[in-house]
Amino acid sequence: MPTHNAPTPTRTSVSAREVAIVIEASASFSRGMLQGVSRWMDQHEGWMITVDDRERGVPVSGWLLRWNGHGLISGLEESSLPRPWRAGRRAVVHVRGSMPASPLPGVYPDDEAAVRLGVSHLAERGLRHLAFVPGATAAVKELCDSVGRHAADLGCTIDVFDPRRTAIRRGRNDEEDTDAITGWLASLPKPAGVIAASDVRAVRIIEACRHGGMTVPDDVAVVGIGADEVLCGLAKPGLTSITHDWPRIGHEAARMLDAAIRAGRPPSAVVFVPPSELIVRGSSDVMAVEDADLRKALRIIQAKGCTDVSAVDIATEVGVPRRLLDRKFQRVFGRTIHDELQRTKVAEAKRLLVETDDKLLVISVRSGFAHAPQLCNVFKSVVGMSPMQFRKTARSCREKPGAQPRHASRRGS
Repeated sequence: MPTHNAPTPTRTSVSAREVAIVIEASASFSRGMLQGVSRWMDQHEGWMITVDDRERGVPVSGWLLRWNGHGLISGLEESSLPRPWRAGRRAVVHVRGSMPASPLPGVYPDDEAAVRLGVSHLAERGLRHLAFVPGATAAVKELCDSVGRHAADLGCTIDVFDPRRTAIRRGRNDEEDTDAITGWLASLPKPAGVIAASDVRAVRIIEACRHGGMTVPDDVAVVGIGADEVLCGLAKPGLTSITHDWPRIGHEAARMLDAAIRAGRPPSAVVFVPPSELIVRGSSDVMAVEDADLRKALRIIQAKGCTDVSAVDIATEVGVPRRLLDRKFQRVFGRTIHDELQRTKVAEAKRLLVETDDKLLVISVRSGFAHAPQLCNVFKSVVGMSPMQFRKTARSCREKPGAQPRHASRRGS
């Protein structure tokens, strides 16, 4: 895919559509998003692409003001674009690395789904006291309300961090700001699980825990969002993080822009793409239960749950009678060892349904079921829908209507 700083594209055919992509080269999502656009172009013909990847804060050069192409995919703030490309005057699809408070027509990562995934992960580790650190630009109230409901459904309490508590004000330095974060973390019931809206914030939380003498993950388990491999690797312990599906965001943006160009009007939809996976590292590798037998049993299930291991096998390996271990599971988790094994298998089946195109027979074997019919029966009893219904639902994007009135009012002003 060519890259030009100040291009003046020339039409080569009547049917060709000239499209520009303007992004910040330093943005972590840019390369993945471009991969998605490239995949869309492999499946469709008729686009001529110009990519302008600029450093953060560098204004868009005059070429875009003079350019008379068909449409634009923009990773910049709308105010950074030339006036003809603002306020719904022309076909522009916006893409961003996180969900903005007031999204313009475009494609964005579904931060709400990502945080729910983090809550589920920590709850499965036995943590019942959770906290969420939202981003500065997120639609905080709507996001936090959704996260709170999901946590309550899992039997967890959740504390939502107020960014104003640690906002760096005039006269305050980084050390004072770290002290404020550390104090907030210390106030949480222990053990606690914290989901941060970005990997940068998650690493900051790990540092604050170290500053305050709290161990990660035993006192505070931490999950980030973004799956920045460099940051996740630099954190000690390694940072568990949720991966946004950047290539799919690029693919959806290309699809939306092409539809708008064909329709002859600017796009109006706001589409949120669900995350692709959660990568577990040391920052959340904890089993937050006091009973040593339960901790050992849970680790066995974590390691062997998707094999043919049975409840009797687990009790034997732990070294306690099956009935006694079942009573302990019932008392702490409200379910039996067999139920926990089924949940583990279903969780792996969910992951494979979302992340692969494998057939049900393959998924049943990889997730520990004897055959596909058994997978279907157990899956429906646990999840409430068939595996294929789940795959379709999990892969579907969430669309938020209502962007068109905003653009209509601007055009009329």
